[in-house]
Amino acid sequence: MPDLRRSMKLSIGFGLTGAILLPIFYEIYANISTSVGLFFVLCLVIFAGVKFSALTLKEALIGITCTIAYSGTFGFVCALAIHPAIMKMLINRSVYFQLSPKQMLLFVTTCFFLYTGMYLLWVLRFALQKVIAKFKSNSELAGSYIENAFDDKEDGQ
Repeated sequence: MPDLRRSMKLSIGFGLTGAILLPIFYEIYANISTSVGLFFVLCLVIFAGVKFSALTLKEALIGITCTIAYSGTFGFVCALAIHPAIMKMLINRSVYFQLSPKQMLLFVTTCFFLYTGMYLLWVLRFALQKVIAKFKSNSELAGSYIENAFDDKEDGQ
């Protein structure tokens, strides 16, 4: 049960952080550079995915799913609050670019698929742990075979 609490703490933390940062990353995506905006989203996803990958399957699934839900729903609410302030600041300093609904949907869809990449990070870490455990087991087994290869007790002498 303590890991489930940890999973929920992580999901609330990353969900609310994502909810605040995703509208900012959207403005970076729209007004500065698409690749820079998506790079920041990817960094957030990788950091969260690495944190969740230390948990068990059930806890990681719950945590990642809640993170996506929190970031999406609260991100929309935060976007309604952040967007006018950023738009006003950018208009005062230079030019503000408004994305078309199709481009906005493309950003949201890309963010969703990047966020689902946290599941893939968990699977990769789990698979890597299993491979390392198998190599350790095989190396210990090979070591015992080598030690027993020159043992005369098995030959009956």
